[in-house]
Amino acid sequence: MILSVVMLGAAGVALVLSVVLALRGVRERKAADSFTERAVVTTADVLETRPKDVAMSGEPVTIYFHLVRYEVDGEPVTAETMSGMEPPIPHVGERVEVRYDSTHPRRVVLDQVDHRMGAGATALGLARVMLGVAVSLPVAWALIVLITEFAV
Repeated sequence: MILSVVMLGAAGVALVLSVVLALRGVRERKAADSFTERAVVTTADVLETRPKDVAMSGEPVTIYFHLVRYEVDGEPVTAETMSGMEPPIPHVGERVEVRYDSTHPRRVVLDQVDHRMGAGATALGLARVMLGVAVSLPVAWALIVLITEFAV
């Protein structure tokens, strides 16, 4: 009885988590698309390059984010790019094309970077895993029940 409650309860929790993660992933994708609609293209100066080590497909990779300065309505804005990129990268002192969010000018990406590429990918991937767990637990529970019924 306790095993049934635990396994089916865990399946329910996994299903809820799957739905929440899927909704978050979809929201992140929509936010990336709406950024594209509001984005304003301008020229910026690269002030600093900031490397961040990440793992992609199990392999370590260095992604570079950039601190850039550009003008919005005549006022200087300094911000770090929201999306990183692999080499070749712009160097400090170079002028680059950027896109910034017209409603939130500190949200900026390099024009050459597709910021939508990974939007929501982690949340959607985790949602798939949790859905697999949510489906697997009741199947495992049913097998355990069948085996114990026939073993007696």
